[in-house]
Amino acid sequence: MGPMVPAAPDRSTSPIIIYARELDAGKTTQGEIQGDVELFRMDQHLSTQQIFFDPVNESVSLPGAVAYEDQQVWINGHDGSYSFQQESGQFSLIDYGLTGASANGSAEYIELIGGHTSQLRELDYTTCPSEKPDWQLRARELELHHEEGMGTARGAKLTFKGVPILYAPYFTFPIDDRRKTGFLYPSLTQNSDSGLEISIPWYWNIAPNQDATLEPRYFTKRGFMLTGQYRFLTRRTGGTFDFDYMRKDREIDEERYHYQFRHFTAPIQRWKTSLIIERVSDDRYFQDFGTSLAQTSRQFIRSSASLNGVGRYWTFEVMADNFQVIDESVKPNNEPYRRVPRIGYWLDRPLGASDVFFSLDSELVYFDRDFGEVGSRLDLYPHIYWHKYSSWGFIKPAIGYRYTGYDLDRKGLPGDESPQRGTEIASLDAGLVFDRVTAKGNLQTLEPRLFYLYVPYEQQNDLPVFDTGEFTFGFSQLFNTNRFAGADRQGDANQLSLAVSTSHFDNESGQALWTLSLGQIFYFEQQKVQLDDSLPIDDDVSPFIAEFDWRLFSRFSAIAGMQWNWERRQLDVGSLGFRYQGSKGEQIRFEYRFRRDRVDQFNFNIFWPINESWRVLSRVNYSFSDDDLLEIQGGVEYESCCWAFRTVVRRYLKNRDGDYRNGIYVELNLKGLASIGTGSGQLLRY
Repeated sequence: MGPMVPAAPDRSTSPIIIYARELDAGKTTQGEIQGDVELFRMDQHLSTQQIFFDPVNESVSLPGAVAYEDQQVWINGHDGSYSFQQESGQFSLIDYGLTGASANGSAEYIELIGGHTSQLRELDYTTCPSEKPDWQLRARELELHHEEGMGTARGAKLTFKGVPILYAPYFTFPIDDRRKTGFLYPSLTQNSDSGLEISIPWYWNIAPNQDATLEPRYFTKRGFMLTGQYRFLTRRTGGTFDFDYMRKDREIDEERYHYQFRHFTAPIQRWKTSLIIERVSDDRYFQDFGTSLAQTSRQFIRSSASLNGVGRYWTFEVMADNFQVIDESVKPNNEPYRRVPRIGYWLDRPLGASDVFFSLDSELVYFDRDFGEVGSRLDLYPHIYWHKYSSWGFIKPAIGYRYTGYDLDRKGLPGDESPQRGTEIASLDAGLVFDRVTAKGNLQTLEPRLFYLYVPYEQQNDLPVFDTGEFTFGFSQLFNTNRFAGADRQGDANQLSLAVSTSHFDNESGQALWTLSLGQIFYFEQQKVQLDDSLPIDDDVSPFIAEFDWRLFSRFSAIAGMQWNWERRQLDVGSLGFRYQGSKGEQIRFEYRFRRDRVDQFNFNIFWPINESWRVLSRVNYSFSDDDLLEIQGGVEYESCCWAFRTVVRRYLKNRDGDYRNGIYVELNLKGLASIGTGSGQLLRY
């Protein structure tokens, strides 16, 4: 897209001011102005050696070299004329440019019409400053409509390094930030699965609040695909519809498609709705057409509809969702349940003017699935708590009762069809805050915290497991009232969490130079409640958690974390990372993650300028547990004042079978005009 050109201001009432060495003029006869002539009117400035001035028609004739500038353009011409009444003029054999931008060129002739249109003939255009520009657009005719924000070129040819790369007998383009219907620049991509991909997007500016993009795409190995997006926005609604459709994929001889519709409304104050519908044609769609690990590793596609409301003390939600399973390894008994519907209500309000609060978490949901038992579940958790916060610390005791009941259809299997569970929950959360000023004037804090939780044991093996799983153990779990996510299990507990955090703050910037947090849970009884028939957990203590965040220098920071299991004398979880941000844009990021029997991998990113023009980019994601690369990228980037070139080579895992996709991304950016190729920079910059 070209540089932005502002609209012309209203100059009709502005006076004309002229400076010159000689002036010969009358009120009604043509006058002559000579010698270092400078003319000013509002944002307009014209300088030359001689002007013939018509005071009646408010026009000037410029027989010699002239320089003209306003807030839109600057012009250096051989001769010209200009009418201030009509705000129109002509200049010949000119050099021109857009004011405040690097865009420049030359033309045999330019005509300014009414302060809103510029017409140039036999011209060239570039954003390169040298006499021999690296890229140049030549055209037989160029017309700029400033009020409409649109430019039209005829007989245009684009050259790069002296080599023609594009010819267009006619095309239009925007010259400001207003949208315009028309073709966008083509894109090229190469990967091992689909071959060379060529796409030419077409943009449709339907209305100020609606637009659409249609993108025909051709894959040399697979065939034609049509990709599209429709967007709309009103005062209370907004949404998008995205789709990809391939009538026949030559690789598998089948129809392929993907679509997603998203719609959001705010019908009245404090209420909003959401509708998301997404589907794909087959299980391997994202493996074949996905562009990232996040896409190729998807197991489910979720569609949902919801209504949400919020008040001063309450929140309400009613929703329903559905899932499309696209991972062949997911067995029918492990597929997610549809919630049709789910109704939730949450209340948290003070009792009078005291610090005592009444809180209610409630949910009613019906779970449906093609395999296994289905049914409804009611979950109620009313509780009362008192809290006191001050500069020295806080205290928050709470007590409540949680009831969960079911109405089940066991599909002929034995068991109670109306099981239920009820249990008390009592907790005490308290902490202190100590601080001191160090010898260097910095602030250091010490914050010990304890959390006691008591939940009596309630047998729950006869309850179904619809949407419940065990939380991943982390620092936040030290202060949670349930070790399970979801209402199908309420963990029994008689335990005490002890934690301490300390931070060191810089007295000038106020930033934390380092923060250390330590914590552990002490169990006084066995943890009997499990998701299945597993034996109770008889550990005396939880894994010991330590987290450290260190800002060693202004441009370097590091984080480290660990969970050490005292009972088994082993490391359960470990993480290590650092980030460096250089003064010249250098970036290095490293992250290592370990979770026993699940994750053991590192991720390394680098973006490093070699000099003012050249940069190298790379990313490596490696799994030690699989002894294989998950993803590797590498590329180079060259950037000058008026153009940039970037190429990236990429290889990443596309499915659980260990198959890889190799891709090549190339992009040429002609600054002030267009980007040709695929935007590969987004692959490496996070």
